[in-house]
Amino acid sequence: MSPLQYSIFSGARTSGGVVSYPSDTLYEEVAFIAYHFHWSQNDILNLEHTTRQRWVGEINKINQKLI
Repeated sequence: MSPLQYSIFSGARTSGGVVSYPSDTLYEEVAFIAYHFHWSQNDILNLEHTTRQRWVGEINKINQKLI
């Protein structure tokens, strides 16, 4: 059994922290949405991560249709 599996099944708590989203990717997403939709930085950062990624995908679809 791996150490991770052991800690899960044994109920052991770890002192780990939050796994963060890469800041470069976050900046790219915010800049991309802001550039296309002219939304404010705060509005974009207040979106749920999956929602923000969905908007990036939708903008990409629009851009692909324009090519």
